[in-house]
This record gives sequence, structure tokens and C-alpha cells, in this order.
Amino acid sequence: MECSHVSSAATLSADMIAKVRPENWSCIVCRSHKKPWICLKCGEINCGRYVNGHAKRHAEENPGHWLCMDQSLSVFCYRHDEFVVNENDTISSMRTEIQRNLRTSNSSPSSSNDTEEEEEDSSPPRKLIKLENGDTCPVRTTGLQNLGNTCFMNSILQSLSNIEQFYVYFSKLPSLRPADAGSTHQYPTRRKTSLEELSLVEEVRKVSCGLWQEGDSSLSPDSLFSIIWRLVPQFRGYQQQDAHEFMRYLLDKLHTELLAGSLGAGSDNTTIVSQIFGGTLQSDVRCLACCTDSRKHDPILDVSLDIPDRFLSRRKGERHQDCSILDCLASYTGLETLEETEWYYCHRCKTREPSTKRLFLHALPNVLCIHLKRFRFTSCVRTKLSLPIGFPLSGLDMGQFTVAGGRRGGGGGGGR
Repeated sequence: MECSHVSSAATLSADMIAKVRPENWSCIVCRSHKKPWICLKCGEINCGRYVNGHAKRHAEENPGHWLCMDQSLSVFCYRHDEFVVNENDTISSMRTEIQRNLRTSNSSPSSSNDTEEEEEDSSPPRKLIKLENGDTCPVRTTGLQNLGNTCFMNSILQSLSNIEQFYVYFSKLPSLRPADAGSTHQYPTRRKTSLEELSLVEEVRKVSCGLWQEGDSSLSPDSLFSIIWRLVPQFRGYQQQDAHEFMRYLLDKLHTELLAGSLGAGSDNTTIVSQIFGGTLQSDVRCLACCTDSRKHDPILDVSLDIPDRFLSRRKGERHQDCSILDCLASYTGLETLEETEWYYCHRCKTREPSTKRLFLHALPNVLCIHLKRFRFTSCVRTKLSLPIGFPLSGLDMGQFTVAGGRRGGGGGGGR
């Protein structure tokens, strides 16, 4: 939400921020430590609406005290009853100081400095990695700042930046400046305000380049995250989110924006996203009454794998069987007898008949993204599956899961 109170309601002084400490991070009224919020106008700390509602009452009884921040560093406006996405430098500075004050440290500054010096002296020589074109480059160490429970985003951005084809493409893009600045590339930037004019491509380009630059400081992806907030409202705030879900939204938005722009779209409506991650899934359905086969092909950007039941069931006191990614892939592509509600409508039999279905990877992507389903719902209860899944660091053989000739291997290193 675009909040009109970011300037008037966020005036917390440095002296008030300095008083924020873990020991006093509790509601001033009921002393509850559950979900406290600090008023960005006066610094008073109160509990959220789902505890005893003292933060909401404070805002209602004190006109102008609309903005507050919780420990996840989300900013909320009680006047608009929405999370705030259009922040200014003042709020960003408040967030940094509040986050620093709420952290606890058991080490003294002197011991910390000594440790840093020892690590610097004993650090090994910087390693080199060899690119496919034969060139070498040093392994960089630039990291991403955690903006508050944003590990899900940082892990995806770091993974994408380590895909050579992805990094090289975005690093070679020109800086996408506003059209009115004389640029020949008609790409908008994040400085525009409408959703149609936001450029996710530009922010991903800057992050990708920043992660592979020399430097001792970390990189803040706050501009990219701000755009994500506006494009995908469900990611607003600083709560924990699903990394796979974020990746799907990010790649989809990048693909759409590149198609709409003058850069990056091929004549066959492909982009760098589909060139790297795009594959084809083949579904074979057989009517068991007349043995008629039906075949369908669908585009994919990843595969979501269940953990086979046989690895989850065990007797009390027994260890789980060792499960590998190959076991999950075999279950995913194995022959399945369909339930009656899913029977195939056979055009030869003119009715729904008992059927079987099997999946194959018809065309492997250049980079295969595998998502493991770590949650299971039983009787409306969600359970997390913590079973370790083994996988090879290299040489994953997908031959048994593909249609003959389904290896793609072009343009990006071939089905990594």
C-alpha cells in the first residue's frame, strides 16, 4: 500500500531508538512479549491486535501515531490498516538501528576484532573458477543483507547468480534508465510509481552484478524487495515465505517483462528464463479397456517431487530408509493407476474407463529445478517431513526419466 503518512508519522528520534533493547521489547500496558510493535512517532511499545490490541488502541487515541514496526521489521499503518511499501530513508534508518539494538551479543568488541584479524591472516588464497569459455575468475565473497526473514529471497538470488548463463545475460544488459532520460531502451525503472512502469529486470540486473563485484561490504536487495512487494502483494511484510514459491513468481515476472520489452525476447517468444529453465513434460494416459493411448505435452520450469510413502512409514524405534533424489524421480515418473474420479474419457469407448498415467520429461531444461514437497497434510494437520534426501553433487543421470532423445543440451550446459 502507498501510505501518505510515511513523512509525518515516522519521526522517532535517535534518543528514543537508542532505548530499544531486548529486555524492554514488551507491551507497556500488559507487559506481553508476544508480537510487540513500536510506534514510529513516539517510541511507545504495545502489543498487536491479536494479543490485547494495545498498539491499535494507542494509534486510535493518539492521532498521527499511525505507523508502527514489529520485530520482523515490517511497517504497518493503522490509519490505512495495511502494511507500508513506499518507505523513505528515515524509515530505512530506523529499521537498521532498531534491528541492531534488538540483537544480543556475548562477545566484546576487542575479542571480535581479534577474531577478525586472525581469520584474515589465516584465510586461504582466493580460489579461481573456470568458465566454459576457458577463462577463469576469482570466487567472490559478496553476500546479501537479510532485511528481516528474507532468507527465502536471498537464497534464490544467490542460486540464480551462480548459473553462468543467467549471470552473463543480466550482467551484459545496459542500465535500464527512465525513457525521459534519453535512453534508447524503453525500460522503466523502480523510480516510476505505477505497476506497469516498475522494472524487475533492472533490479535483478543490479543484484546480479553486485554479487560478483569485489568489495568487503554486503549488498542490500531492498529495492528489488520493494518491487516484489508491489507486484506480488502476498510477499508484503517481513514474514517467512516459501523460497520455491518466490522463485516461481520471480521467474514468471522476469519472463513477462522481458517479453514485453525490446530486449531479451526471441522470435519464438522465448526469453533467458525459458531458455535456461524451460522444459517439456509428457503425460501418457492409457485406457485399460481398449488400450488406447493419449499423449499430452506441457511446458515446465521445475518439477515438484513427493517423498515416496515407503520411506516415511517405519516401526517405532526403526530408522528411516535412505532416500535419494532418484527415488523421488522414479516415484514421480512411475506408472500410476488413476482413481475412479480421474478416469480418462476414451474417445474410442465413448465413456470414462479405468486408466493409467505415466509422466516423462520430454525435453530436459538446461538447468533443472527440483522442488521437494516437505509438507504433508493428514486429517487437516500439516506435518513437515524432515527425512534427509541424498543427491549427487554432479552427474545426475536423468536418462531413465526422459523420452528417448529428450536431452536438450543446447545453449546452457545441458541439463544440469
